[in-house]
Amino acid sequence: MFDKINKELVPIKAHYFLYNAATGPVIPFLPVIAKQLGFSGFLVGIIYTILPISGLLAKPLFSSIADKFRLHKIFFLTFQAILAISFFSIYFIPKINHQSIGNVTLACHVETYIHICPYNTTKDFSTEAMRQVFVSNRTHASCKLSCQASSMVYDELCHGWKLNQFCGLVNTNIEPDTKFEFTAAFNMLDNQNITSCVHVKIKNATFDDNVVHHPYCDLKDKPMYTQCVANCTDVPEMNRLFSELDGKDISQTTNYQFHLFLWSAVVSWIGMAVVVSIADSICVDLLGNERISEYGKQKMWGYIGFGIFSISTGYLVDLFSRGNVDKDYSCIFYIMLIGMVFDIIVSATLNKKSVDRIEDDPSVLWELGAVAREGRVLVFIFWCVGAGICTGVVWNFLFWHTEDLADNKDWLKTLQGLIIGVQCFLGELPFNFISARILKKFGHINVMSLVLIIYAMRFMAYSLITNPWMYLVVEILHGPTLGLCRPTMIAYGDKIAPSGTRATMQGLVGAIFEGIGVSMGSLICGSLMDDYGGMMTFRIFSVGALSWLSIYWMLQLLLRKAKAYPLHQGHSHLASYATPSDAILMTTSQELQTY
Repeated sequence: MFDKINKELVPIKAHYFLYNAATGPVIPFLPVIAKQLGFSGFLVGIIYTILPISGLLAKPLFSSIADKFRLHKIFFLTFQAILAISFFSIYFIPKINHQSIGNVTLACHVETYIHICPYNTTKDFSTEAMRQVFVSNRTHASCKLSCQASSMVYDELCHGWKLNQFCGLVNTNIEPDTKFEFTAAFNMLDNQNITSCVHVKIKNATFDDNVVHHPYCDLKDKPMYTQCVANCTDVPEMNRLFSELDGKDISQTTNYQFHLFLWSAVVSWIGMAVVVSIADSICVDLLGNERISEYGKQKMWGYIGFGIFSISTGYLVDLFSRGNVDKDYSCIFYIMLIGMVFDIIVSATLNKKSVDRIEDDPSVLWELGAVAREGRVLVFIFWCVGAGICTGVVWNFLFWHTEDLADNKDWLKTLQGLIIGVQCFLGELPFNFISARILKKFGHINVMSLVLIIYAMRFMAYSLITNPWMYLVVEILHGPTLGLCRPTMIAYGDKIAPSGTRATMQGLVGAIFEGIGVSMGSLICGSLMDDYGGMMTFRIFSVGALSWLSIYWMLQLLLRKAKAYPLHQGHSHLASYATPSDAILMTTSQELQTY
C-alpha cells in the first residue's frame, strides 16, 4: 500500500495539514478573544475590515518580489516564522479595564433607585446593552456611590433611612462639594426600563458603620434627587451602560491593547497571505502539467488538519477554563506555535523548481480595463460583493452571537469547535467534490442565486434559534453557501473573463470578495451587533441577502435583454469542471449553458 504513495508529494501534504492545524484553531476564535479582551463589536468590525485588505495587498507585492529575485523558499519560511510570532504575541495582550464609573441620579420616592440615563438625549442605549441588563440573573450586585449632599438629602437620610449620624446636619449650611458615600446593593432582576433610562432598585445601603440600612424615603413634600458617581467594578452589565453614556464609544482605539491586537493581526494576515500564495505555487510546480488534477487532493489535507484541531482545541479551552470567569485560550496559542515549528521544519524540504514569470505579460491595468468594460463582469462583481458580505458575517461574528446566547458557558468553546467541524467535514469538504456536478446541472447564475437564498435562510435561522447547540444542524448549510460560493466564483470568473485576462479576473474576484465584501460585512455587522444585538442583526442580514439577490436578478434580466452574454455575442470561452480546489487550475474543454 505504501509503495503507491508519491514520496515527492508527502512534504506538501504535510505542510497543508500542519499549517491549517496550527492556524485553523486561532483564526475563528480571534473575534471572541477580542471580545474577551474588552473590544466592542464595532471595533472588531473595524479590525476585520482592515485585515482582508492587508492580506490582499501583501500577496501580489511579496509574490512579485519572490518571482523577480527567486526568493520563494526564503519568503516561505520567513513569513511562516513571522505569522507564528505575531499570532503568539496576541496571547500576551492584557484585558482592557472597562469604564466602571458613571454619573447617575439617586432618586428616592418611597423606594430608592439609581437612574442611569444617556447624556445624549437623541441616542439611547444599544439594544445589546439593555438586553444584558434585563436578562441578567445576577441577584447580588453592588455599586459604590459618592453623592452630592444637601440639607434636604440629609433630612431624608436622617428620617427616612434612619441614619442618626446625619441628623445633626439637617438645616445647616452645606458646602457645594460635600459628598456622602455608601455601598448600594441590588438585585438585577428588579431593574426597570423607563423611557430610555435604566432604574436600578436599591435593596439596602451600607455606610462606614457597616450596618445594613433599608433606603426608604419619608416623602413629606416631594421626591429626593441628587447626583452621584457610581463605581460598579464587579458588575459588567452596568459597565456596558457606563461605556455608552456619551453615545457610541470609539475611545478604545486610543488604548494600547487595541493597537497591539490590530497590528499583530495585520502582520499575521500578511504572513498567511504570502505563505498560502507561495505554497500553492510550490504545489503546482511539484505536480506539473501532467498531474495538475491532483491539486485538490493535496489541499484536502489542509481541511482535515483544520477540522480536527478546531474541534479538539475547543474542548481543551473548556477543559482548562473550568472554575475561571474568563476562558483560557493558552492551549490554542501553544498548539499554534508547536504546529508552526513542525511546519517550518517540513517546509524546509520543499523547493520551487521553476519561476512562472513571463517578461512580456500584458499590463495589469490594461487587463483590468478590458475586464471592467464587460457588463456581465460588473454584475458578477456585484454578486461577489454580496456573497463576501454574507461570508464576513459568518466568519467573524457567528461565535460572537453564540457567546451572547449561551447561558451556560462551561462547554461553549467545545460547541464552537464542533461548529467548525460541521462546517468543514459536513459542509465545505463534501461540496469540494460535488460542486462541479451542481454547477453543470443548474448553471452558474442559478447556483449564485441559490447561495444568497441559503445565506438568507441561514441568517434567519440564527435570529430565531435561542439554543446555540441547535446551530450544529444549521451549519450543514455552510456547504451550499461558502462551499458553493468559492468554486462558483472561480469557475464563472474563468468563463466570462475576456481573452487574455484570466489571471487578472481571478485576482480581481478574490480582491472584490475579501477586500470589499468581507470587509464591508465585518464593519456593518460589528456596528449592528453593538446597537441591536445578534438576533436582530442576523435578521437584518437575512432581509439584506434577499434584497441583494433581487437586485442581482434585475441586473441579470437587463443583461439578457441587452444580449450581453457570450451565447449571444459569439464568445468561445470554454469551461470544464473539477473539484473547487482544482478550479483555479482549470483548462478549457467545452462550452456550458449558463442557464
